[in-house]
Amino acid sequence: MYKVDPPPDPKEVAAIEARRNQEKEQQSQFFNVWTRGMRVDAEALNSQAEEKKLRKAKKQSKVAAYGTDQVQYDMEQAERTHRLDKKVQEFWKQKQQLKKRRELDLWDSDPLRGEFPAHLGDNDPYWGPASLQCFSWEDLDRATCLRMQQEEFMHSLERPLQEQQQQQARVEENCADTLSEQLRLAMDLRATQLAKLEECCHKAIMSAKANANKAQEDFPLGLLNVDHRHTHGHYTMFMKGFNTRFTIFLTT
Repeated sequence: MYKVDPPPDPKEVAAIEARRNQEKEQQSQFFNVWTRGMRVDAEALNSQAEEKKLRKAKKQSKVAAYGTDQVQYDMEQAERTHRLDKKVQEFWKQKQQLKKRRELDLWDSDPLRGEFPAHLGDNDPYWGPASLQCFSWEDLDRATCLRMQQEEFMHSLERPLQEQQQQQARVEENCADTLSEQLRLAMDLRATQLAKLEECCHKAIMSAKANANKAQEDFPLGLLNVDHRHTHGHYTMFMKGFNTRFTIFLTT
């Protein structure tokens, strides 16, 4: 009979081969006296040395670049300084000529031309800030300043008086309005009272006339003698023979 074995699994074969290689590598490291004694990884050291060289080269390149920039900056600064110096020289030649100077020159051949005019004021263009033209006790505008101070002081004094007068005027105006309103109300009340009194008097007169007419109708004319009297604000009628008196009060 023939013996038939199943074919081996490739994954298992690869795993076995990997373990064998790992064991061989471990044995080579273990049996290597130099590596075992120093306990150093040569590959790691070599990689660190390469990295150090790369960092050093990179740093040197940066320093070189900075040096180039510094040289360029120095050149630009020198050129800028040269331009400024040139402009200053041109300004001196144009604006600060010898004939335009303001300082006193003892060797001036034309003294009248070098003389300065009299002091005209604090803003005199012929005198500089160090000429001491205005001292602490001097003031060219003192009169104007005093007048302005006096005006301001008078205005500050008049302001409270004006406010007080305005307030008093407002109070008086309010009082006048109140009095006029009270007077108007009193006049209206008086007119109402007079109208009521007039109406009452009119009613009394009409009633008296009606009573008199009725009495004349009821009695003969010969027996009725009416005496009219008007004294001190009332009107009185006497009917003689009947002891009858009609009094009408008149109020004015």
